[in-house]
Amino acid sequence: MSTTPTSKSSAELLDAYREIGIRQDLQRDEAEQLADQKAHIVADLVAAERLAGADRPKDNPRKRAADLLGVALGTVDKALARAKDRPRPSFLPGNLLERLFDLEAAEIPPLTASNWQAIAHLVSGTIIDFTWLHSPGEMLAAELEDAAGEYGDLAGWDTAPLAAAVRSWRRTQVLAVLEAIRQGAVDSLPTLPDDEDDAPVPGGADGA
Repeated sequence: MSTTPTSKSSAELLDAYREIGIRQDLQRDEAEQLADQKAHIVADLVAAERLAGADRPKDNPRKRAADLLGVALGTVDKALARAKDRPRPSFLPGNLLERLFDLEAAEIPPLTASNWQAIAHLVSGTIIDFTWLHSPGEMLAAELEDAAGEYGDLAGWDTAPLAAAVRSWRRTQVLAVLEAIRQGAVDSLPTLPDDEDDAPVPGGADGA
């Protein structure tokens, strides 16, 4: 069977392949978490039926739980074994942080691609540690202001407006930006068209 050649580069295809692999891993992790949650719910139901039937010692709480769930007794026993071996999971979804960052990033007032690339270039050479958690916006803004001297010879480059914008972001928005940069997903951030007067990107073609 013949296929239509793609216009994507090998690098783009590799990125797409890796992204699908990551999504599959996340789906498997989520499926495992859901199975653990179901097992513990079944165990709780058996415990509740045991308590409710304390005055009926001949009744089998596992069988009553199976009848209530509409499953075989063996299914209940497997769930009990899983619940015994696995820790009780959180009821929060495993990819909660990823979804939170996506929502937070989507609400950031858009910047031009040049500004995003400037921030990404700066962050790539900055050590980000736990000290950033308290005031990440202030720390990123300070890094931008410090960079003004280093890149000040680039025509039109002014970090002050960009630093002010960064300071206006919520903590979780700054962390969402840092995570997008770490993943090489700067293009996913809210972006405006570049103007002719935009500042060149430090370290880019204009600053080489």
